[in-house]
Amino acid sequence: MLFSSPFFLFLFFPLAALAVLAAPLRARNAVLLAFSALFYFWGEPRFFFLALASSLADYLIGARLHDARGSPGAKRWLILGVTLNLALLGCFKYLDFFIDSLNRLLVPLGGPAAGLLYLALPIGVSYIVFEKISYLADIARGRAAPARRLHDYLLYVFLFPKLLAGPIVKYHDFEPQLRDRRVNVEDLAAGFSRFLLGLAKKVLIADTMGEMTGQVFGLPPAQLGFANAWLGLACFTVQIYFDFSGYSDMAIGLARMFGFRLMENFNLPYVAQSFTEFWRRWHISLSTWIREYLYLPLGGSQGSAARTARNLWICFLLSGLWHGAQWTFVLWGAYHGLMLAADKLFWLKASARLPACVRTAVTLLLVMLGWVIFRSSSLEQMAAYFAALFSPGREGSLFLVTRDIWLALGVGVVLSLAPALAAPLRPHPLLRSAMIGTAPWAVAAIALLALGKTVTVTFQPFLYFRF
Repeated sequence: MLFSSPFFLFLFFPLAALAVLAAPLRARNAVLLAFSALFYFWGEPRFFFLALASSLADYLIGARLHDARGSPGAKRWLILGVTLNLALLGCFKYLDFFIDSLNRLLVPLGGPAAGLLYLALPIGVSYIVFEKISYLADIARGRAAPARRLHDYLLYVFLFPKLLAGPIVKYHDFEPQLRDRRVNVEDLAAGFSRFLLGLAKKVLIADTMGEMTGQVFGLPPAQLGFANAWLGLACFTVQIYFDFSGYSDMAIGLARMFGFRLMENFNLPYVAQSFTEFWRRWHISLSTWIREYLYLPLGGSQGSAARTARNLWICFLLSGLWHGAQWTFVLWGAYHGLMLAADKLFWLKASARLPACVRTAVTLLLVMLGWVIFRSSSLEQMAAYFAALFSPGREGSLFLVTRDIWLALGVGVVLSLAPALAAPLRPHPLLRSAMIGTAPWAVAAIALLALGKTVTVTFQPFLYFRF
């Protein structure tokens, strides 16, 4: 059930909002849990009961873990809980990947070929597992107590606004909101506006960019030219940002209308002046989760520069694998880990004297080259795409680039780089006041356009649903 689908917009969400807001305060968690369970069961009925059983195991393990704190048994309970969750993720997401990789290695040497299982990837499983691990880790560290009631913990796992693609919520941040929250008119208005903003980013910009991205990345290598390769890459750079940040806006807005405050997930990442800054602005909930539950336990930046670089590389190699079970994602993670290590070792100091616009341009170009790895379906396609990008004069298939694509691309670029573009302009105070005064009307008009598009065109799934 997609947030941008007419069924969700005009039936499921209004019913859920009315039911939750009309319920007594003590019953709101239970009512919201019922709608969240229905939301997930609707989209993933086969996996729902497995996820429910896994959550029940976490709830029981968490209680035992809390009781055993300070004793050797606590570590065993934590290892058991984390292992069960990683086994769930590994079975559905990585088992066929490892079997296929093993076949590619052994079959040419005369070894037998193992059969693939073709297990369907349950939507949202990567996010669910990371949140469930944070619950156990927070109890082990004493940062949070176990959920007092099972349905409170289940609401943490299944809360539908953030269920499918985050933001990833750490239990110690979420737990206080389970016990004490209120919804007022300001929350409803701010949440609804944020939801509409995300909807507009998704259907007006990301989906429009997706049309051109799909055509270019779907070309055979022989038909891929220099110009259309760069056009496709520019479109994908805008698409993935507005698609994923649009989903995050919608999730944050929906959650706020129910009284929950989810962490921000994006903060204009394309204005970053280094990869270190990029990951403080891009998918913030993932990067902070990795820092807290993986990077710091590995030793963080304590020790030599080489050890810090190693820790960063390990974290982002695993981050790439988390994004998907194929070698392009592993390579993308290794690429970002390498760039972050370079920041630590020399680039941040070496680039300090460069103008800010140059640092932003260099970082954005390198991020875009990373998107080639991310978007390619195979290492062979990736190599062919890079060859086209760096072959000036190479001709390829011609596309009819319609005005709506140029418009969406232009608007996407301006909005992505607004602070960097506006910094030298310093608009007059009267102009700023006029812009602020017309903003609500502009938002309303854009929201109407977005809602109109959702009922007139076939909706497209969010890119991060496959992760």
